[in-house]
Amino acid sequence: MMKVAKVFIVGAVMMMSVAAQATDPVQFDYMMNCQGCHLPQGQGFPKRDVPTVKGHVGKFLHVEGGREFLVQAPGSAQSDLNSERLTAVINWMLTTFSADELPADFQPYSVSEVRELRKSPLIDIKGTRAALIEKIRLLNL
Repeated sequence: MMKVAKVFIVGAVMMMSVAAQATDPVQFDYMMNCQGCHLPQGQGFPKRDVPTVKGHVGKFLHVEGGREFLVQAPGSAQSDLNSERLTAVINWMLTTFSADELPADFQPYSVSEVRELRKSPLIDIKGTRAALIEKIRLLNL
């Protein structure tokens, strides 16, 4: 029991130390809510079916349904972040991890758009993502 408590305390101190290094509140929200799965540089966990966002997430904005997908995916739609903070994190992820892949006419998400989209989370995340990736592939992005 003591070992478990020590491991927990050490882990908590390490997380607080890393979080204290993030001076940007949006980056902090990413660290605390997204990076556990998408990792610090957006590289994801392919073996656990967590997609890489770095160099890819902006491509979704080129295809019909892709913009909605980024908000309706469970990690977004069901996030503990309120819609204002979630909007900031999604826009930050797009411009930080995938600026080169954004459409020329990219419009950042608005809070009202995110608030409405997250009311309808996806049921078939894998199927929806696969269909969108196929659309992206057909565009040679």
